[in-house]
Amino acid sequence: MLERVIENWLDKTTERAFQQPFCYMLSAEGHTIIHSTRHSASELGKDIITIDRDGIPCAFQLKTGNITLKKWQNEVSRQIDSLVVGKIVHSSIETSQHHKSYLVTNGNIAEEVSFDIKGRNETWTNQNQSYLRLRTIDRGELFEKAKKLGTKLWPSELTDIKTLLEMFLECGKEILPKQKLASLFESTIPLKPFKNGKAPSQKRCTRSIASAGLLCAIAISSFSNQNNHVAEIEAWIMYIAYMLALAERWNLPENVYKSEFEIATQFLYDSLANLCDEIKDRTDLIEGNPLADSYVYRVRLTWLLGLMSIYALWRCKDEVPKDEIDDFLCEFCKEKRIQLKLWGEAAIPQILAFFWYFRKIDATRKPDDFLRDLISLICRYNGPQGGGLLASPYYEVEDILPYILRINEEPLTDSFKGESYALEGLVHLYTRRNWKQTMKGLWPGITRLASVSFKPENFCDFFRWRSEEGKNKYTHPKHTQNWEELKIISSESEGACIPPSIKDHPILLLLFFCVYPHRMNAEIIRWLDTQMKDIPRP
Repeated sequence: MLERVIENWLDKTTERAFQQPFCYMLSAEGHTIIHSTRHSASELGKDIITIDRDGIPCAFQLKTGNITLKKWQNEVSRQIDSLVVGKIVHSSIETSQHHKSYLVTNGNIAEEVSFDIKGRNETWTNQNQSYLRLRTIDRGELFEKAKKLGTKLWPSELTDIKTLLEMFLECGKEILPKQKLASLFESTIPLKPFKNGKAPSQKRCTRSIASAGLLCAIAISSFSNQNNHVAEIEAWIMYIAYMLALAERWNLPENVYKSEFEIATQFLYDSLANLCDEIKDRTDLIEGNPLADSYVYRVRLTWLLGLMSIYALWRCKDEVPKDEIDDFLCEFCKEKRIQLKLWGEAAIPQILAFFWYFRKIDATRKPDDFLRDLISLICRYNGPQGGGLLASPYYEVEDILPYILRINEEPLTDSFKGESYALEGLVHLYTRRNWKQTMKGLWPGITRLASVSFKPENFCDFFRWRSEEGKNKYTHPKHTQNWEELKIISSESEGACIPPSIKDHPILLLLFFCVYPHRMNAEIIRWLDTQMKDIPRP
């Protein structure tokens, strides 16, 4: 069954969805990925640049489908000279040794094309330029590479292969089934000791990380083929999370997972950029029937505003030169903010991402008033007089939407009245803005809700979709609260509960926060708020 999944993937994957898994194949073979041009055009014919296990630089040109003589003559051959002859100019390439060049396709290479490639190689050899040579990797070799990787490291139990196949056969237009993807990672990445009690070796961990990357790419290939950027972003955040769970579990040095971490991080940035391009090009953001989409539209828009705010903050943090993209992001977020929807507490991280970007582009008190209104809304929804339907962050939109729209067949057994996972952190953010008198008016409503948070037992479990061990914590605000004391509590921003492996990457943590809203607590919110203040304005 595994071989059939690999074959189907090779048949169906598009060029856009091919580059990422191929990078993980290379990583599993000992290559260090130093450059990948997924979003921008390939520079000088080199889609991927690596350094192999022998320290030799390598350049890859990726194509999909069969390389026929016509395709070779009209499209591919003119890129080959740049690929083979042109030198790699990159800060990470320190050797003067010429690179190896590869043409890679998930299809087959026609016999006539193979003869032409052989002739070019012989010509370079006859001209005393034997260091110039084009190597090829076709469907057959890719299949063997993937199969070899799979049989050694992928899930071997039938249930795991079944889950992989189920994900692979998804239509790709819907919401990512995150629980299924998490189960694939749980069965692939060694988070527990072996039966003999020994921990996995660093080599085993490195290969499992690369294997999980390839597995992830194949599992979500239907979403990639449908240009479902949101699903891709969620999937690769989960991949990074499980990678860091492994690092925290076995105290791995950064070099064990650095290459794969950088591949996934670049992929996330590119996916955000691609999503931004799609939003720019669309006349509207409606999906399907406009009447049926009316409520879901605001839920979708809330997620998009969160993602575009993160993309804008990422650009600010990296100090990308300002251009029309920044102007679009600014206008989009300002224009669409009135349609944000607090459908459940799982939306809070998305709304907070917007809030932090909103403060960068609006110097008035509007962002603080937005925060005030958010606090008031939570108190009203889950307070004594509210309906208690502001669901906890463990409920995703597809879980709670039938109850909100009153189309559920059975009543909701859980009640969320009298508690909130987000309120304490939001109160601390508003206190940091020093709105004492307004807070005094909000305080009676705040005291009617208990603040809830879950603390995983260890940093490894922090990154897992569901933690095996941990404690729920309930705190109740004081009915009479000293302002100066509240300011001291609100100013704390050590983030002691945040794993060290992600602390150097606040934007990634914010994105993780959006995908894992059930990890929300006041300590993380305060830490992120401090980090966002240090990001320059656009």
